[in-house]
This record gives sequence, C-alpha cells and structure tokens, in this order.
Amino acid sequence: MLPGTAGKVLIDAAFLSAISSMIGYFLYSRNSKRKILHISNILFGLMGLFVVSASGFLLYIVITHQFNYYYVYNYTSLDLPFTYLISAFWGGQEGSFMLWILISSLVGLGLMRWIKEPYRGPVLFFFTLNQVFLLSMVAGIHFGFINLGASPFRTLSEAMPNAPFIKANPGYIPADGKGLNDMLKSPWMVFHPPVLFLGFTLMAVPFCFSMAALWKRKYHEWILPAMPWTLGANLALFTAIFLGGYWAYVTLSFGGYWAWDPVENASFIPWLIGTAGIHTMIVQRKRNSTHKASLIFAILAYAAVVYETFLTRSGVLADASVHSFVDLGLYNQLVVFIVVILGAGVGMLLYRHKDLRSRAVNNGFLNRDFMTFAGAMILFLIGLIITLGTSSPIIGRLFTTNPTPPEISFYTNWTTPLVIIAALLTVIGQYIYWKRQDIESLSGDLLVPVTLSCIAALATVIFANIRDIYYTIYLLSAWFVLFGNGAMMIKLARRKPRLIGGTISHIGFGILLLGFLASSVYEQNLLDARTRRYNEAVEQGKVKNDNGEPVTQPLSYLELKLNKPKVINGRYLVTYKGYTLNDQDRPGQQEYTVEFQKLNSKGDPGKPFYLHPQVYPMLRSSTPDDIQWAVDVDVHPGFLRDIYMYVAGSSYVKQKNDLAEKQKKEHDKSLIAKASVQANTAKQDTIPVQTIKLDKGDSVQVGNYRFIFWNYSPAKPSELPDSTIIAVHALIGVRYNGDTTPYKIRPLFAIYRYTDNGYSYSPPVALAQHNITVQFSNVDPESGKIELKVKGISSKPKDAWILLTGREKPFVSLVWLGTFVLLIGFSVSMYRHGHRT
Repeated sequence: MLPGTAGKVLIDAAFLSAISSMIGYFLYSRNSKRKILHISNILFGLMGLFVVSASGFLLYIVITHQFNYYYVYNYTSLDLPFTYLISAFWGGQEGSFMLWILISSLVGLGLMRWIKEPYRGPVLFFFTLNQVFLLSMVAGIHFGFINLGASPFRTLSEAMPNAPFIKANPGYIPADGKGLNDMLKSPWMVFHPPVLFLGFTLMAVPFCFSMAALWKRKYHEWILPAMPWTLGANLALFTAIFLGGYWAYVTLSFGGYWAWDPVENASFIPWLIGTAGIHTMIVQRKRNSTHKASLIFAILAYAAVVYETFLTRSGVLADASVHSFVDLGLYNQLVVFIVVILGAGVGMLLYRHKDLRSRAVNNGFLNRDFMTFAGAMILFLIGLIITLGTSSPIIGRLFTTNPTPPEISFYTNWTTPLVIIAALLTVIGQYIYWKRQDIESLSGDLLVPVTLSCIAALATVIFANIRDIYYTIYLLSAWFVLFGNGAMMIKLARRKPRLIGGTISHIGFGILLLGFLASSVYEQNLLDARTRRYNEAVEQGKVKNDNGEPVTQPLSYLELKLNKPKVINGRYLVTYKGYTLNDQDRPGQQEYTVEFQKLNSKGDPGKPFYLHPQVYPMLRSSTPDDIQWAVDVDVHPGFLRDIYMYVAGSSYVKQKNDLAEKQKKEHDKSLIAKASVQANTAKQDTIPVQTIKLDKGDSVQVGNYRFIFWNYSPAKPSELPDSTIIAVHALIGVRYNGDTTPYKIRPLFAIYRYTDNGYSYSPPVALAQHNITVQFSNVDPESGKIELKVKGISSKPKDAWILLTGREKPFVSLVWLGTFVLLIGFSVSMYRHGHRT
C-alpha cells in the first residue's frame, strides 16, 4: 500500500474512532456504566494510535521527497535542510492541523488518566467532540457536492485536476518541489508552532471542565483540577507568543516584534481571556464566588481559539493578513466549529442560569473579590478590543465593499489606558488579596512603593528627556508595578515561597511595560549628519521637488560606499566592508558585512563589531526577468540598546535587477524573429571588449571587476579538439564590487594542428550570475603571462554601495527579560496548583 493511501485510511479510521469514542463518552456521562467508559477509552486510544501512524506517514513522504503528493510538492524541495524538512510537517495548513490533532491525542490520553469523577465522562466527551472537528479538517472525505476537509495526502492530480500538465500526463511527478517559504526557514519557526498548538490544546481543557461543571451542576469543585491545565495553557501560549515575536524581530523587516496581525492576535486574545479566567478562578477557589465569570472566561478563551482559527484559515482575511493561510474550502466547517463550541457554552450557561445566582460579597472597593474581578474584566476588555480590531475587515463588509484592517494606532490608543489601569490593579489587588485593608492601612502599605515609583519615574523622565505627559503616566504605572509587587514578593517569600508566583508574573508585566515604551516610542534611525540636516529641512518645509512642491517624506535609510566610513548618530563609525554570496543556505543569497565602531568622548573609534544582514531572491515568486527580493535583518543585541538593521538596496541588487530587465527586453524583441536577428547582430558588435595581461599572482581591475591569475592547471583530453599540441587551463578568480568571495573560472587555451597549420582553441567562459564572458586568448611561453579578453564590461568603474535601514532600539532587552520573568511566575503558580490537585 502506498504511504499516501495508508495515511488517508488511517485518518479516516481515526475520524470514525473519534466519533465512536465521543458517543461512548456521552452515554457514559448519562448512565455511568464502567464498561462503556472502558470501551470509549479503547476507541480513543485507537484514534490516537491512528493519528500517530498517519503523522509518521506524512513525515515519511516529506523527508523522502515524494513530490507526487501536493503537500510535499507545495512546501518542500530537494535543497531543504533536514531540520526544515521536519518543520515542513507543520509548514502548511493541512500539516499544522495534523500537528494540532497529534498533540490533542496525546493530551487526551493524559486526561483519561488524570481526570476523576464526576467530571471524567463530560470532560472527555467535549474534548473528543473537539477532536472530531479537528480530524474533519484533514479527513478529505467527499459526499457528492459536500467536501469534508483537505487531506495532506492528496496527490497532485487530486489537488489540481484541471492543471494542463496534469491533463496531459496524469502520472506526472515533478523533479523538485516549490520549497518552504523562506521566512519559515528559521530555528524559531521550528519550535513556535508545536508550542502554540500545545497551548491551543491545553486551552480546550478548562473549556471542557466548565462544560462538565454545567452538565453535572458542580459549579465550584471543577476549579481545583482545571487550574493547572489553565495555567499550563497560558504558559504555553505566552511561550509561543515570545517565540513568534522574537522570530518577527530577527527575521522580518517591519522593525519590531509585534504588528497586530490576525495570526499574532490568534494566540494573544485567548491568552488574555485565559489570564482573566485564572484571576476569577483564584477568587472562586478562595471565596466560592465568581462562578459565572470563571465559567464564561473558560468558555470564551477556547471559543477565541476557534474563532481566531477561522479568521486565519478560512481565507476570510486573505487580504488583511500577511500570515493567513490560503483557503482550502474549510470555511463552512470552521463556521460550524465556532457555532458548536460557542453555542454549546452559551446554551449550557442559559440552561443553568438559575443555579448560578451570584453569591453576596463584601461591599466596597477594598475587597479582594472586587479588585481581582476588576483586573480580570480589564484583561477581558483588552481582548475584546483586539477581537473587534481583528474582525473589522469582516464587520466592515456590512458598510463598505472593500474594508481595510485598522491602523496599529487603533490598538495602541484603545488598549494603553486599560493597560495602565491593569498595572495599578496588579499592585492594589495584591495588597488587598493578602491582607484586609482600609484606606488608611492601604495608604501606609503603599507609601514606600509609591515614593520609589515617583523617584524612578522622575529620574527616567530626566534621563530620557521624556516630554509627553501620557508617556509619563504610563512610565509611572510601570515603575509602580515593579516596586509594589517587588515589595509584596519579598513579604510572601518570607512566609511561604510557593505563594510568590502571582507577584513574579506581575513584576514581569511591569518590566514588559518599560521595554515596550523604550523600544518602540524612543527608537532612533541610524543616519549620518548630512541626512539629519536634510530631514530637518524637510520638517521646516524648505525642500522642494521638481514641481516646486514641498517634500514631506524624510529619509530613513543610510547610504554607504564600499570601505568609506561615515559617522552615524554621532556615536558610531560605520563602514560597508562588502558582501559574500552564499548559495548553500538560499540560492542567490548575499550576506553583507557592516562594521561598527563606537566613538568615545574624544571621537576615537573603539573595538569593532559587525552586523551581517542578508538579501535573497524569493524563488517561489520570482522569475528570471522579475526578481522578488526578501531580506533577513541582523541585530546586535545589548542591554541598553539593540542595533537593528536590514538592507534596503545595494549595487549588486541593482545590477541583478538591471540584468533581469535587460533579459526581459531581449525576450520581448525575440518575439519578432527578423528584427531580433538584426538587433542581436548589431548588439554583438557593440559589446565592449577589454584585453588584459596577467602574470601569475597578478590582479587587474576592469570596471567593477578584479581579475586574479592564480595558477595553471592541466586540461583533460575530453575537453580538447583532435590533434591538440598543447593545452592548459588558467585558474582565474573574479571579484565583483564588494563581493568578498571571488568567482572561480577555468578558461582553456589550446593549440591544435589541422592540415599542417596550427590553430588556437579558446572557448569563452560565462561568469556565473553576470552578463560577461572571459576568453583565454593567448599565453607568452617565455614570460608565462596570459592574455584574457573580457567581453561585456565597461571600463569605467562604478562605486559599490549599499542602502541600509537601521535603528537604535533602546532597552529591547527588557521585553525579553520581562517575558522570561512572567513565564517563571506562571511556572511557579502551575507547580503550586498542580500539587494541590
């Protein structure tokens, strides 16, 4: 049996097993017969076994390059390194669903073992219901006009039946695949998706517990077993957010770690709602209150996962998101998935609403129930705002034909005030949670944190020259989070260290706030003094264009000539040192070397450090006459500031683009045969030819090319004409512009006899990736000097140059530090609550 056929059969078997297991868990939840539970567990285990086996077959066809399968052809290629072949398993939509299903199967086995009565049956029923929906996305089952899912084991003929090359040859197998998206060739993308789908899977568990609580009318006890799973889900999601953010920071060129893209929001919104649920669950566990809030947040957190999955995988936001998946015909299935998950949750809440009457709590603001609930609601409101912004292209269709996604300012303007309120509540809530307070006692406890926060904020305002009152308030709230929670952490650590998880998380939140402000608002472009003066003139309206109109757009890039240093930002001496072509990682990739030397107070340069931004052609979307370029940024990290840089243009890129445009014009001319012959003949006559002579070890500059004669090498008989008298290769190195790695060519010179006459044979050698040829035209037998004829180079050299977009980003390190501290806090809390179950 072919691996693709076996994979399809296994997925279908897993789908049927999941449906059977789901029915069994439902029956067990109704009558509690152990035999039914035993059979259901066996069926679920079989489903897991089928999923693991199908995943193995998918991985097998990927790593063995079986390009007759559409998924393998679409996301892999022969030159893809083994690590990225593994990550190609989840590089496409079908494979990412398989990864989600695989992780869910393994988590389900854990639930079977660890969940106790009376929640076992309902939890496993709803969890298996979720698994049925996920399996339907990759089932690839067809019922007449109804298609259920898209199988990762589809062949090319099944996926593209109307393609002309398939119609002509149904058994066609490509020699190579289209390859993985170049931006996914990153170590961070190897780990980000598995962690993300682990978070999605774990977030389904508190949803299942909440549904079980409503089913069994056990509205309080479910909190204890659900809490570790909820903390684990939020820990995994935040880890995935960090991995994705860091990938964006060091790979993409938009200049940051967060762009409010729907795919980014797909993990952030459930995390926010899940964190809100954690706060209400803590209150419920302590005070037996906030039942409805805990249930609602558990339901909405997973509903957000499913909804964001719909937004990014149905194709509905294809024009609004740079990361969304293409539509595989899953739109209706995903809509049904949302309706069932959200409908079941809301329906059960309405059905049991009479049982969920609010318990009376202490009146007033200074009680821990109110403060914790208020913090949870702030997080929920932030999540709601982000959801509205992400959904705006859909909502906007009610009012306009082509709605556009909101600007980034929408998210920052609406969420920042709420973030400031949340920051204040993290401190006040902690002080009220661990000690009964009135106005007088709370004021006394907060006196020291408030004083230290004001001093730190004032010092920061003076040091950073902050003049915006809004940012000053934001800054004060961030310092208040650090000092307030820091003082409480010290107090708790003295009493019982296991209680400090919440305060550690809040401290991480405060560090993040400082990092967000510093790295985004107060970053600076890397510019030389002349460009800064030009930008000042633009701001003053003194610069006019050719039409006499004022120029409004300042320059944001830095231009450097090869080996000609410039002083940048008054702090660095920056020099462009050249580039290296590296075809091993990506064909046509250039790695540029930019030297930085920090200037001391006297203006003397210090020890150099180097950045190596990269440029490469995107092979999936490029053609010989239309090259689409992509960039990899490089970052020089530092605690005080990062140097962030990518290539906006270079002389090499321009030369390649000019050559592509030239080839396109030649191709267009060749469509008219006679005119093409005449044009080509005339053109051949006008191509410049340079003659150079070199001794061994010599080098000569011709235009932007330097030719180096290294040595001679013998010629093979198969390369030579009959009756050859003497033949030799010349080992020539050719260095173009700033390229630090010379091309290697071996032009041939031979003398052969024909009808008692001697003739020379010296075929021209084309220089790879350049429109020039080199011909070994003669050799002096006495001196050993060789003569080369170089065709296609103008004798006038042009400067090698590079355009760089660079920024100084202060205190980005605080973003990563705050992330780690927050993750540590979640881990401590998860350990604590895990030991309570």
